[in-house]
Amino acid sequence: MAGMYMGLEMKMSQQLIMTPQLQQAIKLLQLSRTELEELVDQALVENPTLEAQPVEADEETASEKKEEEKLDDSTNLVEEQEQFSVDDDWQHYIESGAGVIQETRGKQNDGDETKNLLEATISESTSLMDHLLWQLDVSDFSKIEVEIGEYIIGNIDADGYLSISVRDLVRDTKEMREFIQKAKSENSIKPIFDENSIARFELKHTLQQKVEPTKKKKKPLLEEDETSVEIETDTIEVSDEDCGYVEAVLQKIQNFDPPGVGARDLRECLENQLNLLNMSDSLEARIIKDNMQYLEQRDLKRIARLQKTDINEVVKAYQFITELEPKPGRPFGGEVTQYVIPDVYIYKRGNEYMVRMNHDSIPKLRINPYYQNLLSTEKNEKSNLKKTNPDSDQDMTYLYIQEKIKAGDWLMKSIEQRQKTIFRVAKSILKYQYEFFEKGIDYLKPLVLKDVAEDIQVHESTVSRITTNKYVYTPQGIFELKYFFTSGIDQGDGDVISSKKIKDYIKKLIDQEDNRKPYTDLQIKKELLENAEIKVARRTVAKYREAMSILPSNKRKKLY
Repeated sequence: MAGMYMGLEMKMSQQLIMTPQLQQAIKLLQLSRTELEELVDQALVENPTLEAQPVEADEETASEKKEEEKLDDSTNLVEEQEQFSVDDDWQHYIESGAGVIQETRGKQNDGDETKNLLEATISESTSLMDHLLWQLDVSDFSKIEVEIGEYIIGNIDADGYLSISVRDLVRDTKEMREFIQKAKSENSIKPIFDENSIARFELKHTLQQKVEPTKKKKKPLLEEDETSVEIETDTIEVSDEDCGYVEAVLQKIQNFDPPGVGARDLRECLENQLNLLNMSDSLEARIIKDNMQYLEQRDLKRIARLQKTDINEVVKAYQFITELEPKPGRPFGGEVTQYVIPDVYIYKRGNEYMVRMNHDSIPKLRINPYYQNLLSTEKNEKSNLKKTNPDSDQDMTYLYIQEKIKAGDWLMKSIEQRQKTIFRVAKSILKYQYEFFEKGIDYLKPLVLKDVAEDIQVHESTVSRITTNKYVYTPQGIFELKYFFTSGIDQGDGDVISSKKIKDYIKKLIDQEDNRKPYTDLQIKKELLENAEIKVARRTVAKYREAMSILPSNKRKKLY
């Protein structure tokens, strides 16, 4: 039996090391245009050796003219691709990190060819809370009502609904209880307490809490005292009269704009909107109050029997109810539209398609000549000296400038390589999807990342990163580069149909259907087979329809 011993051993092995430079290069590949602009701006601030290369008006005109002449001389796509050859060392360095997990960020696929549009300027929009607080300030409210109203508005969510019951609002807020006591002493608010209404809202809120249980809220008496006694808010008794003071202020807020705001459920929201229209005794109000369940199911015949009225009257009432706003805060809750600026242009000149990168808004970087000369001078001085002190301020300055210049060089090279890779991917997509650029979406072919990766000789992950959040302007519109990668459905005869083509055909059928007799998934399947000769299963139609957020036929059917 061999004994154990200690010794030294030499062994060679390969290992992937994620250097900061490699991490930066991979990160640059998947950055969107906006994120790249922010990164360049940050680099200009943090790296004193970097600067944006100034472009004089005459030089800019000459550069544009030279670019036009270059495009005119390019009679085929191969010559232009040769102009953007890849640096092999850099490419090998990037590909060594092909296994790094990519980060994907969804963007809205919308855009405009025109750059620097006035409409693209982001301005601050008024929030629902600001809109309600402004109305609170200009309304004839007492000081106590304003104080209570601010707490109520602070608990109204983005859809315009009060997200907490009145009783819980009083129980959980010490200031609210103090305002109520002051209102009682001043007799400045007349309490309102609707026993049935408040009980219904409290039951709804209790059920929600059971679905999503939360810890009991505890509040220290004295925050600065570590040994202070804590009390449970659930032990605080809240009387119906206390709720009535808050309910009185809430009902005033429910008269604010937008109509229906401050409601605690959909039924109250619709009822408040009808009250503002002086329709509290109408058929619509009775349907909402007594038949909300059947209204949601669109069972108008049962509603007509229960209301003992003609079905045509119920249809008219239903039509009016559907015109009310179920989410009063919707006009204030939308995100600001961000206009997409394409990273690359594909356009036709004569009989040839041209690919051109969009270099606007991304400044061309360079190393400041002053620091280059300073570094060269320092290097010469050090070579002439026999001894140097490595800890001197002069040497520290030299090393700092040297480090920043190297970082700037790598950033410029990474950005340049990113642009070249986008260009090559766009050229490859043009080659594979040529018929799409000529004739439209009906001619979009199935394409996977592997096809383009093998065509331009890079890793699939590189293609995935470089097509994320990058947009291309084409004669058919502006698309994300990922749009051209689509799966296909085998038709059995060797032909494969793009899934995007099938989705587009389904959408066109539904857009043109009779609203009174909408197409079922089975009918859509038959239409695809008979009119477009596309073989697809019914469940596939349902899957694509749901992916496009299109309701089933029974929900799309118009009842009037």
